[in-house]
Amino acid sequence: MSNPRIFHLLHLSHKALFRAADKSLVSRFGITAAQHGALMYVGENEGSLMSGMARALGLRAAAASTLVDRMEKKDLMERRADPQDGRAFALHLKPQGRGILNETRSLIPQLNEALLEGYTTTERQLFSVFFKNIIERANEFEAFARTQAPADNGADPIELAD
Repeated sequence: MSNPRIFHLLHLSHKALFRAADKSLVSRFGITAAQHGALMYVGENEGSLMSGMARALGLRAAAASTLVDRMEKKDLMERRADPQDGRAFALHLKPQGRGILNETRSLIPQLNEALLEGYTTTERQLFSVFFKNIIERANEFEAFARTQAPADNGADPIELAD
């Protein structure tokens, strides 16, 4: 394979991983992978602003708001007015959300190990370097593209949601 289709392969692997994670998390805990990501973020950053969670999860404001709406309905998380800025909302886990987070804490290392089973330490290190380089190069490309982009054409970037 002299010229692998990296975009295509990364896209397919991302979809497959999240489809599997969603099935497992929904059947066992009633939450999606995106909701689990939000629980993890807020669990590590209790009282953080919704905008911080959105940035960390790669979501636009509307998608983050929808994600939090669904999690509030499931009694996993709540918004509270931020004491420093009444227009902003701070996020807090509710007991049920913290319970799910505690139950799933060992899940990620188990899933990582299952995905990497059969690969040598050297191959695992190579995967890590590869993916970190892809992220870095994509960020550099995005920054370069912003400086080269014509005026806003009204097109919205793809919005991620739970």
